[in-house]
Parts: sequence; structure tokens; C-alpha cells
Amino acid sequence: MMNIKSPSPLYLKGTNNQAILLLHSFTGTVKDVKHLATTLNEQGFTCYVPNYPGHGLPVTQFVAYNVEDWWHCVQEAYQFLKSEGFEKINVAGVSLGGLFTLRLAENVELNRIVVMSAPSEKTKAGISWRLEKYGKRMNDIMRLSESESTHELAQIEDYQNDIKTFQEVINDIMSHLNEITATARIVYGGQDEAAYEDSAHYIFNQISSEHKTIQEFPRNQHLMTHGEGRDELEQDIVKFFTEQ
Repeated sequence: MMNIKSPSPLYLKGTNNQAILLLHSFTGTVKDVKHLATTLNEQGFTCYVPNYPGHGLPVTQFVAYNVEDWWHCVQEAYQFLKSEGFEKINVAGVSLGGLFTLRLAENVELNRIVVMSAPSEKTKAGISWRLEKYGKRMNDIMRLSESESTHELAQIEDYQNDIKTFQEVINDIMSHLNEITATARIVYGGQDEAAYEDSAHYIFNQISSEHKTIQEFPRNQHLMTHGEGRDELEQDIVKFFTEQ
């Protein structure tokens, strides 16, 4: 069995007085937003990308944590940027990272936020499927035998209560959207499931931000920061964070 290490957070110091906290997806890692962070850093922004506990590790280690542990990681990342002296903090997140962007905006004062591919709800089956897909990918990376792989995936069955907690957190975030006042950019991929377009419009309509925009990126899939349409998305985000 290969020894897998947890991905390290990414910290890129910039030349202006603004910081951007970038947040990755559920079962993703820092790699989700690394290219975007580099692009923004080239524009002078300090960028920090934490890696949620368990993410990038085998399923048996992943399931030792839940959504509240990942949220605590996000809060620590925000406090880290505050301790670095940044008064203007922006946040951009994809999928679960988009949800955490909203949750942070509900709890602290942020300058600007970008929310990508954020779901307004998730089914238990949908979350379990994503976790199983992740588990199989990790098992392949570690070159596990069939019996070892079966043992790893069996851990998902014991994660059902944590999946329920995950759903409850999403519901809680959605019920407090009207508390968000930060300047906001809500985006979704045209190649993603239709539910994410509906979610984007729901989030857009519920937040109280005076300055808010919503945009479809026709070529992008769910993980908008990778693949087709990535460059157009990155340029849009750069423009959003640099405009006065």
C-alpha cells in the first residue's frame, strides 16, 4: 500500500493590501483552485488555500472528519489572514468551497465573494455517491487489492450520520442567505447538472448584497476551475476582484 500524505496548504504572498481565501470542493484538494490562486497572485493578491482535514487521504482517514471539522479549518484560514494583517479579505470557493464562502459571509465581514457551483441542497445518495467515487479513485492510486478496496469502501456505511450533518449544514447556510451583504459574484457551469443553475439563482435571489451579479459559463463543468472554460472563468474572477 502506498503511503499518502495530506496535501499542504498553499500560501502565495502578493504585492497589494488584499487577500483572497480560496476554498476547494468536497472530496477535492488544494489542486482544485491552485491555478486560480496563482493567476490571482500574479495580479498582486495574497492567496491562501487551506486543505480540509481528511481530503486527499484514503477513505478510512477521510471519514474520521466531518463537515464541521472542515468548517473549522476554513475559520482558522480566515483568522490566519487576519493575523497576517489583512483588513480586506475576499473569498472564492467551488462547490463545498462555495457553500463555505456563503457561510463565512454570513458570520464575518468580507470584502467580495465568488461562489462557484454551490448546491442549495444535496441528497444522502448524492453525497454517498461522491464519497464512493472518491474512495475508488484513492484505492486505485494506492493500488489496493480487491479485498482491501472493499474494506475501505465499507467505511462509507458508517458515515451516514455525518452525511446527515452535512445536509443540515447546507440547510442552515441556505436559511441565512439574507444576512449576506458582501459584494457577490455567483457563477455556474453550463455543462453541470441543471440543479446547480437553479441553486445559483436561488442563492442570488436570497442574498441581501447591494452589489451582486450572476453568470453562466457555458463550457464549464461542475469543477469550474478545471477543464473547458477555465481561462475565461479566471479572467472574469480577476476582473471582479480588481474592479473598483
